[in-house]
Amino acid sequence: MNNKSLPVKSLIFLVLMVDLGMSEPQNYQTNCYQRLEDKLSSPEGCQVTMQFNHPDNGLDWQIVTFSGQKYHYRNQGMGIEIWSDRQQKWSKVTKVDWFPGQEGVLCWDDFCADWRDLPLS
Repeated sequence: MNNKSLPVKSLIFLVLMVDLGMSEPQNYQTNCYQRLEDKLSSPEGCQVTMQFNHPDNGLDWQIVTFSGQKYHYRNQGMGIEIWSDRQQKWSKVTKVDWFPGQEGVLCWDDFCADWRDLPLS
């Protein structure tokens, strides 16, 4: 499946529909980036842990970069949210998109990850 052929919301919905039976967390290695307007910077390896039927969070994924940055996202079918350790609450992600010109790099606000080898189809 060509990742660019479907909008991000459709892809996330597709993941939920295809993998409804999966409830154990699955770990993947990929590359992550910071988004600076129209450029990707600070490339580094990261580990993504995904759970498709998390009892509280629906589609739940955590990303830990090799430098120790942690990002925790969820999608309960009403949009993507990110967990703030500082505020101890979930907040809506403002922008979700494929980074232009970078096949398979998915961004949530200013944080991006290479999603080509992760289960979106």
